Amino acid sequence: MPSPTSLILVAIINDPRDLEIARVLGWYRIPLRSAPKVIAVDYLAFYQTAAFGDDRWRIQYVAPVRGYELTTRSELMQDEPNHPHAQH
Repeated sequence: MPSPTSLILVAIINDPRDLEIARVLGWYRIPLRSAPKVIAVDYLAFYQTAAFGDDRWRIQYVAPVRGYELTTRSELMQDEPNHPHAQH
């Protein structure tokens, strides 16, 4: 669990699929256009929006950050090659 001095980034999760990817595959994508200036943090806290039904409007999961890298959406989401933001 985070210590009182841990740096925590709150990640807004609009799609249950994104939370499942983070949980099962161990990664979370932040679109560059909406990324904060500081991403070198100790933890991610996942804020669940209305898409989560009864589990909405809460942070239920926190995960340690083990690293980060810059890549395109198409490299991460290989099942979506024609997505409008595939090359972002």
